[in-house]
Amino acid sequence: MNIWESFILALSSIWNHKVRSILTMLGIIIGVGAVIIVVAIGEGAKKQLTDDMFNADDNAISLHFEQTSFDETGEMEWIEPPEVTSEQLLQLKEISGVKTVIGTNSGWGNLVNNDKTAEMQIKGIDNQYFIAKDIQLLEGRRLNTRDNDSYSRVAMIDSVTREKLFKADEDVIGAIVEIDDNPYKIVGVYKSTLPEEFLQFDGFSSGEMLMPRTLISLMFGSREIEDIEVIADNPETLGETGNAAAEKLTAIVGSEDGYYQANDMTEFLEEFDKFYSTITLFISSIAGISLLVGGIGVMNIMLVSVTERTREIGLRKALGATRGQILLQFLIESVTLTSLGGLIGIAFATIVTMIASQFLPFAAVMNPIVILIGVAFSSLIGIVFGILPANKASKLSPIEALRYE
Repeated sequence: MNIWESFILALSSIWNHKVRSILTMLGIIIGVGAVIIVVAIGEGAKKQLTDDMFNADDNAISLHFEQTSFDETGEMEWIEPPEVTSEQLLQLKEISGVKTVIGTNSGWGNLVNNDKTAEMQIKGIDNQYFIAKDIQLLEGRRLNTRDNDSYSRVAMIDSVTREKLFKADEDVIGAIVEIDDNPYKIVGVYKSTLPEEFLQFDGFSSGEMLMPRTLISLMFGSREIEDIEVIADNPETLGETGNAAAEKLTAIVGSEDGYYQANDMTEFLEEFDKFYSTITLFISSIAGISLLVGGIGVMNIMLVSVTERTREIGLRKALGATRGQILLQFLIESVTLTSLGGLIGIAFATIVTMIASQFLPFAAVMNPIVILIGVAFSSLIGIVFGILPANKASKLSPIEALRYE
């Protein structure tokens, strides 16, 4: 009897004992399904959380000022970071690997249009911002260099603000709105870049808008450049590019009270991935216990099957079947049983994750590697827990087996 015939015989045996086979596979189905579901939900949650926490461009590096000055008592004395100008930022573009450099500032304000109000996160930018960021323009135009140079009282609003404060058919471009009782002109609408959960702030409808950073500095009495980001050409060389930019900016400003340091979030992301992977592995291990229980169930039912088919085994041996052929037959039956359970478990997990994604605030992500591991592991269980029954069957004496009642 070859492997194919053994496989057909195994399917026939499973089909002839449908209820028993399903109950036997139940532990495998639940185990494989539970592991895949847990990993899928974990991957989906990690992806969503990563996007929300680190939604900057992959090739963006933040530069921040690290203070090193101390007072007479030896305590750290807080000082204002050095002022950085547009001309100084432009010098960083000369560094190899730097695509562009953006300097921004920010503030908060109440945007009023007729009788509707929204609390806005306002970001001050220059034209380099649109080179660095993927801003999708929906209506009107972008802010330009002239807006910055002339302190123009113009603004771009995001799509969320447009939806909340204006009618769908209302002409937004050119509309005059008020921010803290001062008039400003809307010149553009762009697709919101804020995560959904950030669009509500203390009960107010919150959105985002872009303005010339010179205007923001005038409005809030802040510096024209508060935050600095270096955009690298190649995400794989973030560390080197960021360190070179930080060193050069430190030399340019010539501060004796500190230095600039690059922060590309790479190490933090790696630690975050390790932490999340550990949690997912721990939960998956708990879910995987049912696979062990299922394997024990397979071994038990295969021992029962050997006992029930003692005369069949004796007859096959009497007709010339070798010990290896008998061993292979029952091993294939065990592997077939667990593999079917694994495949049903995958189908079960797929349905559950699709349903769960409709109710969760994120989409569960099915990992093909985990699915392949699930099938392979269920087959391995069939081999491990099928060896004892198969070995018992192969050792039966043909004479004693034929006399078995």
